[in-house]
Amino acid sequence: MWSNSCSSIVGQKVVSNIDYTALANTDGAPVKTIPYIDIAMKVFFYFVVFLVDMIGNSVVIFTIYANKRMRTTANILIINLAVSDLLVGCFCMWVHLGNQISHNWPFGSFLCKFETFVQVVAVVSSVLTLTFLSIERFFAVLFPLKGTFSTKLLASLVAFSWIAAVGTSIPNLEVRQELEIRWRNRVDIWCDEIWPRFYTDTKCTSDQPGRRAYYVFLSVFMYFIPVLVMLVAYGLIGIKLYLRRIPGYEGNTNIGAHCNARRKALRMFFIVITVFVVCWTPQQALILYMVYRNERLKVPSFLKDLQYVAVFIAYSNSAVNPVIYAGMSGKFRKGFQDALHIWSKRNRIQPVTNHKQSTAVEVSLKEREHHFSEKK
Repeated sequence: MWSNSCSSIVGQKVVSNIDYTALANTDGAPVKTIPYIDIAMKVFFYFVVFLVDMIGNSVVIFTIYANKRMRTTANILIINLAVSDLLVGCFCMWVHLGNQISHNWPFGSFLCKFETFVQVVAVVSSVLTLTFLSIERFFAVLFPLKGTFSTKLLASLVAFSWIAAVGTSIPNLEVRQELEIRWRNRVDIWCDEIWPRFYTDTKCTSDQPGRRAYYVFLSVFMYFIPVLVMLVAYGLIGIKLYLRRIPGYEGNTNIGAHCNARRKALRMFFIVITVFVVCWTPQQALILYMVYRNERLKVPSFLKDLQYVAVFIAYSNSAVNPVIYAGMSGKFRKGFQDALHIWSKRNRIQPVTNHKQSTAVEVSLKEREHHFSEKK
């Protein structure tokens, strides 16, 4: 793609000399037809995941919002995680699907930038939220006398997760571009990243140091290090819970029930984190592979399908979380039932009585009673 004639100055910016207008007089290579069965399968599975994501996470937010007793520190962080999952459903899933079942990028330049921007925002916000959740659980179990996060600290952490997520994703708004080639027989449109490219030696070898630095930073500081923090936190929590000996445990059913409930909650949070890591690690690994692969080598033919599967699994994580809450937490299921009861009771239509009107009616009735008593 890049011109073979170049200067021998290391560090000089590469400028493409390809004249795409000349391609207007030639025919593009035949386009491979996408099998209808592939389109149908992708649409079906994405439709299911999208519905579970939107309905499930909306239910999570509704349950915690409508039930004051469930507005704990951990559940507020769960709401933050649910909002991130909803963003994936609203802006990422259907865009990725449409791009996979169409030969050309069908959504225009805005979504070319915004879809990847939201994807990075969602994953960074999610991983930071899960990290804060593991730290909160760590202090709650190992240092119970100090209590959980204060309201002010919790609000600061939630705000930080979104500020950090938006800040780290801003470069996507600059480098993501809609590209176009006009052939004589058709027009090819695609969405790709355009990072500045520089020569690295006198043999025209070039590299994109900004792209590599960006993705290494995202992977190391916004994914792998937070995941390591989560694993260490829950590992220490597990050691604490299973090695601790509680005085009077055998004879105190209340303490036993409390410990069992705490273990179930921690098990649920640990599974949420494990599923997140399993779903998003393949995508992170593929990103690092694309960043460090030798550009002179041909891209494997199966890589496109592998990338699709990795992104689909990553997006599916947004639908899995509410299923975990519903399947593992009896407290959450009970909270949802209570929230429905509270909400229906709050919105039940009842006759509206004005205090002044009711007082006037009472006075009128008393006067009528007094009038009839005088006649008698």
